[in-house]
Amino acid sequence: MMKKITFIFVFAFFSVALFAQNSNILMTVGDKKITEEEFSYIYKKNNSDNLTKQSLDEYLELFKKFKLKVIEAENLKMDTSAAFINELNGYRNQLAKPYLTENIKIEQLVKEAYERNKEEIKLDIIFIKLSKNASPEDTTLAYQKAVKIRDRILGGEKFEKVATETSDDRAVAKNKGHLSYLPALRIPYSIQNYVFKAKKDKVSLPLRTAYGYYLVKVVDKRPAQGFYKVAHIMISSTDQMKDDEKAAKKEKIDSIYNRILSGDKFEDLVKFSDDRGTAKKGGELPEFNTGKMVPEFEKAAFALKNPGDIGKPIKTAFGWHIIKLIDKRPPDSFEKQKEDIKKSIEKDAERKEIVKAFVISELKSEYNFKKLNNPDEIYKLVDSTVFEGKWKMPDNILSNKTLFTIGNSYFKESDFGKFIETKQKRTVKAETKSYVDQMYQDFIYESLTEVEKSKLEDKYSDFKFLMQEYHDGMLLFDLMKNEIWDKASNDSTGLKKFYDNNKGKYDNQIDVDISVFKYEDTKTYKEAEMLLNKSRKKYNDEKLIETIGDKLEITESGVFSKGENIYADKIIKMKKNGKLIENQRIVNLAKENTFIYINNTKKSKSKSFQQIKGVVISDYQTYLEEKWIKDLQKKYKITVNEKVLNNIKKTLK
Repeated sequence: MMKKITFIFVFAFFSVALFAQNSNILMTVGDKKITEEEFSYIYKKNNSDNLTKQSLDEYLELFKKFKLKVIEAENLKMDTSAAFINELNGYRNQLAKPYLTENIKIEQLVKEAYERNKEEIKLDIIFIKLSKNASPEDTTLAYQKAVKIRDRILGGEKFEKVATETSDDRAVAKNKGHLSYLPALRIPYSIQNYVFKAKKDKVSLPLRTAYGYYLVKVVDKRPAQGFYKVAHIMISSTDQMKDDEKAAKKEKIDSIYNRILSGDKFEDLVKFSDDRGTAKKGGELPEFNTGKMVPEFEKAAFALKNPGDIGKPIKTAFGWHIIKLIDKRPPDSFEKQKEDIKKSIEKDAERKEIVKAFVISELKSEYNFKKLNNPDEIYKLVDSTVFEGKWKMPDNILSNKTLFTIGNSYFKESDFGKFIETKQKRTVKAETKSYVDQMYQDFIYESLTEVEKSKLEDKYSDFKFLMQEYHDGMLLFDLMKNEIWDKASNDSTGLKKFYDNNKGKYDNQIDVDISVFKYEDTKTYKEAEMLLNKSRKKYNDEKLIETIGDKLEITESGVFSKGENIYADKIIKMKKNGKLIENQRIVNLAKENTFIYINNTKKSKSKSFQQIKGVVISDYQTYLEEKWIKDLQKKYKITVNEKVLNNIKKTLK
């Protein structure tokens, strides 16, 4: 599959969808007309740094051959097979995502989350648990309960006392309703919307989330603290220990800290740490930011200002810690955070509902949505088995009214019933009508989205071009596999005959002795280049890596003939085409952060057919393809409108 995807992208530059029918026709291949716009678009897309008359002529010849193959594949009906259609649809679903209306809202939410994540919030909360699919009656009772709890606090009772007595938060006995600082993304969205507008120390009205109601008080806000890298020495101590044990642990940590104050190195004292996992690494912990460590540890670490600073012993539920700051860095940029934020948003139930509501609102108007009936029959049919994921839609129902239309498409009650049957899963039991109402909104959302997907080619020309690229690339891969690659590999008689007829060609092959290096950045490459030019004898592969360090690695080395190594093939081709400067030893492939060092080149010794079979197969494939292209040229007549071609050339150098 990866080979096919790579092949699609290699050949994608030859393909684009047809433009308006009244455009000038540049070329006709068989009965296919190719417009000036089609060719100009794809030519300029892939030759943006070399728009010349010469490159245009060269590209035109490649384009002709490409179109011959695509038209042959289409005439063979290769794009009508179920396997081809399913695979193309799989790609289409992936490629469609950035173009869908839902992506507009997701991008808005991503930017909003990034801005909010610049702050960290400290909250007091009281939680009243309520099922997502709770009945209206249960919802009202939970809301009234939350209001009464709020009234107690407004009446003068201490927040800690009320929280301990009433909150359904499992941690309330320990935290008394007080949370530590949290990044925005770790706060439910509906609560975020309150806290980023709220005044400090004011208790909110009940805020509904997917889990229940929250009463929220904003205690403090601060800038995001960024990322910290620390090491620690830990002496374990728990509340369950006897007093004399606790005292001994405290005495031990104080003793270690006093040795640090006296000049002993932190690294030498890590051996006394009870955290054996980190003691082997100098006490180093993984990098962390707000919310990843227990509050006491986090507070002490964030108080350290400069790398090398060491704090006084602090106590957590795990024991005593002496913390040393190794490094700290600011929060990540938007580009670096973007994908993680997006994943977080796509998993968030509340934001999903916001996205759905936005999509429904936008697409209802765009695609002429008309509501005709309510799903009354489905309300009657769905029972409690749906919460076990076992409900079955009857084959025949008394009523099968049309619920709504989208354009010229009709969506009936039976369609909705099948949707529920397909999408149901085990969930907490709730009121059936509320569940059906939620599923109905999902049904409308998915129906509108599918209609939108079907019209993307009409709506976005670049999506149309992209889909055509995948279509043609997949066709070309399958056709080349059938007509060239498999034939060359499986035709042992033809292959041997080709070798015998061209034996002399393989007697004077070039062998290259190369070392291939991967470097981290330009500075590393320049350092390696300088050392190698200074003395290759002194800086052999091993010594070069040792001198520069882990910013440079050797990926492969050895003596290769044509067809045995892609980097060796590059050197052989450059040498054959006269593109290697005399005595040139280094070829830098800057786009790959890779350079090739040429240790030696020489004519290879005569090799048997078996030794160079891979090279012969490659050459045989080229021979078969050239012969095949000639047959296609006879089969499909190609005509070029020189006047239109000259119009394109007038815009070039």
